[in-house]
Amino acid sequence: MNVLEASDLKVYYHTAKGVVRAVDGVDFIVEEGTSVGLAGESGCGKTTLGLSFLKLLPENGAIESGSLVFEGDDIYSLDEKTFRENIRWSQIAMIFQGAMNALNPVFKVEDQISEAIKLHSNKKKKERLQMARDLLKKVDIDPTMGRHYPHEFSGGMRQRAMIAMALACDPKLIIADEPTTALDVIVQKQLMDLLRRLKAEMNLSLIVISHDISVLAELCDYLNIMYAGRIVEWGEIEEIFENPRHHYTHGLISTFPTVEDEEKKSRFEFIPGAPPNLLDPPLGCRFHPRCPAATEICMQEPTPEMRRISEKHYVACHHPRGDLD
Repeated sequence: MNVLEASDLKVYYHTAKGVVRAVDGVDFIVEEGTSVGLAGESGCGKTTLGLSFLKLLPENGAIESGSLVFEGDDIYSLDEKTFRENIRWSQIAMIFQGAMNALNPVFKVEDQISEAIKLHSNKKKKERLQMARDLLKKVDIDPTMGRHYPHEFSGGMRQRAMIAMALACDPKLIIADEPTTALDVIVQKQLMDLLRRLKAEMNLSLIVISHDISVLAELCDYLNIMYAGRIVEWGEIEEIFENPRHHYTHGLISTFPTVEDEEKKSRFEFIPGAPPNLLDPPLGCRFHPRCPAATEICMQEPTPEMRRISEKHYVACHHPRGDLD
């Protein structure tokens, strides 16, 4: 069963210079109880897509078209009050990028967690605070630390506090936006282990957004590759890593070193060029200026519809790596 399903979703930013097509016709599926990764370079639309699921876009952002079905209901058809009361945080919650910026510096951590509970329940303050302390304990923070302010927490502790806040109303889906950014590798490993444990214990569904494809390899069951506002490949995580069919996916995976390939250890790989300006994206396939396999059709024809590679592996490319026949 799909807990969330977005269809032909378009999210644009209206700026003084024109319309930024940040998300431009995306289909996205999360099966119940699974972890789904969303990878791509900075500026490709990953965070915008995540924010659109909660309708938390900036003032100049707008969901232009498309549908979002959550547990069988089209939640974009709900008015703002109903969406806020019945969906946002109570059913779908988010671990925001940059915990220090997301936490209010003048309120104690336990008060901020209890505030999320207050908005979605009739529980008394004493009960809410106890729930906040229990949540801190669940994410491996001493409950007494809840009486402290965010600046008194380490980076890893702040991120754990954000996870506790996301769990406050017992949601069914959590969106984690760059959950390990700016943390050292030991703390990254601890946070990934925590997310895996919470997912299993609470039967959560997860969307993990990251530019670090190695983090997604550790956390996710499925992987979506996003480029310039569009999903260009998705599938089961093992198959994507073993058999990437889009040239961009192959480039992303190749930029990470391996301890197994002796030849690759001695050389550095990268994707040439830079992502396109989404105010004026290139004609044809948006990746063609950087693609080693681009031909004239790639420069003239839009990115094709997703083509099936296997039961749970699809790619949108005129000339996918390998032979589809």
